[in-house]
Amino acid sequence: MPIYQQFIKHILNPLDLWRSGDYAEIRYFKEFERTQFLSPDELQELAWARLRRILDRAYRHIPYYKESFDRAGIVPSDIKTDTDMLSVPLLDKRDLQEHFDQLFDPQWSKDDLILDKTGGSTGTPVNYYYSHDRKWSRQAAALRHDCWTGYDVGYRRAALWGAARDMPPLGWKQKLKGMIFPKELMLNAAGMTPENMLQFNEQLKRWRPLIILAYASAAAVFAMFLKQNGIVPYQPKAIITSAEVLMPEYRKVINEVFEAPVFNRFGTREFSVIASECDHHKGMHIMTEGLYVEILKDGRHAEPDEIGEVVVTDLLNDPMPLIRYRLKDTTSRIAGTCSCGRHLPRIADVAGRVTDFLVGMDGRFCVGPSLALPIVGQRPSLGQVQILQEEYGKLLYRIGGGKNRTLNQDDIDFIRQQTEAYLGKGMQIDFEYVDSIPHEASGKYIFSRSKIAQEMFQ
Repeated sequence: MPIYQQFIKHILNPLDLWRSGDYAEIRYFKEFERTQFLSPDELQELAWARLRRILDRAYRHIPYYKESFDRAGIVPSDIKTDTDMLSVPLLDKRDLQEHFDQLFDPQWSKDDLILDKTGGSTGTPVNYYYSHDRKWSRQAAALRHDCWTGYDVGYRRAALWGAARDMPPLGWKQKLKGMIFPKELMLNAAGMTPENMLQFNEQLKRWRPLIILAYASAAAVFAMFLKQNGIVPYQPKAIITSAEVLMPEYRKVINEVFEAPVFNRFGTREFSVIASECDHHKGMHIMTEGLYVEILKDGRHAEPDEIGEVVVTDLLNDPMPLIRYRLKDTTSRIAGTCSCGRHLPRIADVAGRVTDFLVGMDGRFCVGPSLALPIVGQRPSLGQVQILQEEYGKLLYRIGGGKNRTLNQDDIDFIRQQTEAYLGKGMQIDFEYVDSIPHEASGKYIFSRSKIAQEMFQ
């Protein structure tokens, strides 16, 4: 590592974290760097100690879990094995929506609660809290997994992303800090016009980030554009794909064009990083120190290589632990340990998170999650929404809640305004009212689906 990067990593970054009160991130990072190489038995002991603690705390302090456990006829001390966990009631997004006020510790300091929400591929926004301590452990976990790619604090990185809240406007303090610390270059995946993608490539060449974090489909679209137009791409050390299923054809074109290894990652807003690939690329290692991950099949724990539903328990979010939370994603466990030397258990690529990109009026590509938050997240009254694109220049918004339901003019105008902002003026927008948005075979809702975009990779 060059001297300046070492100075940032060992001097400036710790000082900045200490000044901002985020110094616990370094403590967690050091812990996670050590624990990833514990033996399988030691890792299981650590995870179970944290699981028992969070179950006990939830039962004593959080009304929803006290009532839920009592209704199931169990107490936390009954949970001693993985099989025992099957008796703990499952939690889903509807429970979060309907019982939000009963799902966090009412005695917890409001000053230590960070409110966040998903927009998500389900099209249904969900609010949740986490503590500042959980923020630090989440950031440390993400950094630990970033470092598996060859990245380290002090190096530059870029993100081909689309959530507006991840790209806040910079005030003078942030700009001044960016002059000292290598900040992240944010490339907006919400508007991938040919002109923008040309600009992205030039920005990357000037910025020279070590790694790029990207929506899986956005990285694939970007790579395909560069390939089809014979443009020499910027070549990072690695590309991390997340937020969507990394389909084999996506991985192939990204790797081929950028000549960089692709590291797949599975994460959600509710939990941050759940699992990531290491440099051996033999499955994704679970963030076992902070999450208890189950793969369920027919009410039991699935066998290795058997596809099942992903259920996650947060072990470190004391004020609002999500216990046995159903993500509606599917994957399978991988038996044995990885040849990388880490004993964190592994899962295969997630099979249930395909969010198609939409094609705009000027040929731009817009990744589905880029519209989920600006539209559904800002208007929870819309309920479940799905966007379908069967023809160029046309979008169909499917609105759940019943065939007799109609949107008010304000909601219609809002949808049209947001659609034009992301996909260009002139898009024909139609509405279809349905009783409910159908699930995919995986059990997941698909927020957006474009027949036109799919044809690119056939």
